[in-house]
Amino acid sequence: MGAQWPERLLIVSRSARMLVVSAARAGLRPVAIDLYGDCDTREAAAAVATVGPGPRGFDPRQLLEAAARLAPPGVCGLVYGSGLDGAPELLEQLAVGRRVFGNGPALLRQLKTPAEFFSLLRRLGIPYPEIRTTPPPDPDRWLVKSGCSEGGNGVGFCAQAAALGDRYFQRRLPGDAMSALFLADGENARILGFNTLWTVSQPGRPFLFAGAVNRADLSSAQRRAVTAQILHLVRETGLKGLNSVDFMEDGGICRLLEINPRPSATMALYDPDIPEGLLALHLSACGGSLAPVVGAGATVRAFRAVFAPRTLTVPAALFWPEWCADRPLPGSRIGAGQPLCTVSAEGHDRRTVEAALAERAEAVLEALYRAAR
Repeated sequence: MGAQWPERLLIVSRSARMLVVSAARAGLRPVAIDLYGDCDTREAAAAVATVGPGPRGFDPRQLLEAAARLAPPGVCGLVYGSGLDGAPELLEQLAVGRRVFGNGPALLRQLKTPAEFFSLLRRLGIPYPEIRTTPPPDPDRWLVKSGCSEGGNGVGFCAQAAALGDRYFQRRLPGDAMSALFLADGENARILGFNTLWTVSQPGRPFLFAGAVNRADLSSAQRRAVTAQILHLVRETGLKGLNSVDFMEDGGICRLLEINPRPSATMALYDPDIPEGLLALHLSACGGSLAPVVGAGATVRAFRAVFAPRTLTVPAALFWPEWCADRPLPGSRIGAGQPLCTVSAEGHDRRTVEAALAERAEAVLEALYRAAR
């Protein structure tokens, strides 16, 4: 165990599986709180509590009660993933009596408040798609977004209505969004890799995050430009640990969409390459030790979420292949459009890997239907 690592660790995330599994690679057995309590999360954690969703992520009362039960304030570290982007005040409460390994509530609030975030980008000269707070005259070319639109939630097509609160309008760009995953120690940064992000369209959620591949169609110059932007952001804000930026290419320019100031789902694309796991590097970076990392190698790695096409109950007889993660407990009731599991694939050719993902997603659904008969 690293000298700067906590003896006890609490992980809080919408889905804690990736963080808990990564922690296990370093010999850590944390306690976890998330929305699902999947089988593989339970296998890797010392204890798991599931709490209900709230309007901005977690139900605050349930989350705080679960944290007090599993990890009472004292000698305990806290790592958070998704689910708190829109609730920095909830992170403040969780942090009482616990050491946060990651970015604090004040920085989370700054980066998820649109006016402050885009002011920061302007000050640093970092390009981003045009924004406005009043309805645009050409709405078909615009999106309406929330400052805490994690995972594509809170992003929709523009409607002729005023942007309220943390909502704003942003010019829509064609193509896939991309991201860069990086480690930071508050002063320097190490890029782990560049990724292409995939979305699916669901009622009320036309840009829901659905997966990623550790490849991105970017030139060397574009990669250098994004790397320089990340370094500016780290030195300006003091970002620490695992973070990611989302961006889109526009006429040769990479325009920043948002910063995820926490470990993102794309860590799954690189964790297998790190013997001690990326969670260990996250803890070390937050303690001021920025380890050298190796970027994406020859292996193409990708994952996709499989969403339930209708409301269903997971049968006990269902066999889950090894390339399936986020396996729900037998008897779990999954609502239509909700995540069922995650499938992954890897190889040496991007097209072949993406084809394998599609086949595996279909295979899971077919096996589910057969087992339910």
